[in-house]
Amino acid sequence: MDFAIPSKHDEPPKMLWWDFDQATIFMIFVVFGILSGFLFLGVVIGVWTARWYSKKKAGKHRYYVVHILYWFLPSEIIFPFPSLPPSSIREFIG
Repeated sequence: MDFAIPSKHDEPPKMLWWDFDQATIFMIFVVFGILSGFLFLGVVIGVWTARWYSKKKAGKHRYYVVHILYWFLPSEIIFPFPSLPPSSIREFIG
């Protein structure tokens, strides 16, 4: 048997030939296709969206999506702290 063994410890997890995040995008559309009764359409849209995402992600950092989520989502979702001090405060008392 022939198995693909990761050559580095830092490689992201894979599902078939896609990274885990691309496979997750594909599976979301497949599940929506199953639930709506249009499995073939869900598979086609899932493959197209996963390929589009992989082209957007190519050549960028492995956690590129986390950076995008940081910039475009509210900070309460990314950092669940009750409050963060303003960045203009350089010294704290106490």
